Amino acid sequence: MSRRKRRFFPSKEIPTVQESPSAAEVEETEAKCFWGSLRSWFLEKGYTLFELGKLTHSFPLLDTPSRDVEKFDYPYAFCGGDPPFLKSLAAEPLEAYYSDKVCFAQDTQGRHVAIKKLGNTDETRICRFLFEKRDLLAENCILPILEILEHEENRFAVMPRWGDNPCFPDSGSIGNVLHYIHCLLKAIHFLHSNSIVHRDLKEDNTLVNHFGAYRCNKKNMMRPKLRTAGQLTYVLFDFDLSLMLPSPACRLPSSRSVEIFSIVWPYDTSHGELDYDPYKFEMGCLGIILCQKFQPSQHCIPAIPFLAPLFDRLITDQLELRFTSYEALRFFEEMCAKLDPKQLSLEAPVDTASAYPPWEPGEYDRWEGLPSDFVQEWEHFKAPIPSIYTKFVLSVSSGLGAYLAPTDPSYWEHPLEAYYSDKVYFAQDSQGWHVGIKKLNKPDEIKIYRFLFKKRKLLPRICILPVLELFEFEQYCLAVMPQWGEDV
Repeated sequence: MSRRKRRFFPSKEIPTVQESPSAAEVEETEAKCFWGSLRSWFLEKGYTLFELGKLTHSFPLLDTPSRDVEKFDYPYAFCGGDPPFLKSLAAEPLEAYYSDKVCFAQDTQGRHVAIKKLGNTDETRICRFLFEKRDLLAENCILPILEILEHEENRFAVMPRWGDNPCFPDSGSIGNVLHYIHCLLKAIHFLHSNSIVHRDLKEDNTLVNHFGAYRCNKKNMMRPKLRTAGQLTYVLFDFDLSLMLPSPACRLPSSRSVEIFSIVWPYDTSHGELDYDPYKFEMGCLGIILCQKFQPSQHCIPAIPFLAPLFDRLITDQLELRFTSYEALRFFEEMCAKLDPKQLSLEAPVDTASAYPPWEPGEYDRWEGLPSDFVQEWEHFKAPIPSIYTKFVLSVSSGLGAYLAPTDPSYWEHPLEAYYSDKVYFAQDSQGWHVGIKKLNKPDEIKIYRFLFKKRKLLPRICILPVLELFEFEQYCLAVMPQWGEDV
């Protein structure tokens, strides 16, 4: 009789563990439960929440048609213009997203609103302040707050629904490009003059006063007509990460400058500084996003030459020369006043670049090709090319993959810090050894880890992370491994 091949697993069939839902599915379920539990309460307050569909899509429930352009009434936005082939895009008219923080609704008059659950103390304070100053928000390009509601421990800001992707489907005229920049400058100056730093400046946090189905902005048929007619305007919103500071002269520990991972930072705190100016830091961030948006392939600067000195005075590393919000707004308005209507009506050049070039002055000359008399008049605004010493320090910082602040005690306040997620958690055993504990989801993943655990003595030789132990608890299967480092 031939010998049977040895099996890697015991003859008893491995018990299968029910596949756990993904993090996105869990978040969607929790968001549905949260907003669903409040539907009747919001209805009492005069708001009908959208129907919540799958994959965070939501749809209007009231039978109210899109209003005509002539009936537009601030602070509510134009709506409609979804393409006739909307169904082929797997979308619905005026469709919106939803999350655990935001749900869309209509009021008793059928007007569209966005309801946001407020989080940290600063966000709540800022929204209360903006509600008190609501009569000033239109001229200062901040999304209006219509009402603040409280339910048990939750607080909600009700705002008119405006549209995302504000520059889609195209920028339109030179005047429209300048209007978008002007709105940003006014919004930031209003915030800074009231001791508020936004801290998350990016195009995604700007809105336009028109919306349709949120996944179809590039194909919307109404927005280009509104843009041509000069009826679109823009606002800044989203204060999740914002701070309300004690004064306009307040400084913060340098370690706080890198708390936000959704933006690109200037180099203000890359040389071991102990603290920094959050307002000038934010102006540097603004300069970076404007360079990224309007600089590629020089597509806007030749048509609007004064953008070169404006951008350079925003991104310069010489902080004493960097524009404050007031200086940037004043310079911009003075330069725009010199343009005639014909210049403003010209079509903005289309960006044909495949990738954004660097915004650093040492890597990209945004003055190239500009009229010589203009360059001669404004060359004192040019951001200086970094010195060899500065380049060396920045290269060391980049090579270390870290922000250089060795003299800042707060930077080192969490030694051996680690991340965690719904799948991975870090721990120490009874002897103080550091381990990572991973939740196993799929049956194949469980089988593989069982196999690796059985072959654990071979793993160091074949360079696979050892599996120290496998635990089962109720419906969960957990793998314990030693904690090793990343970024090899």
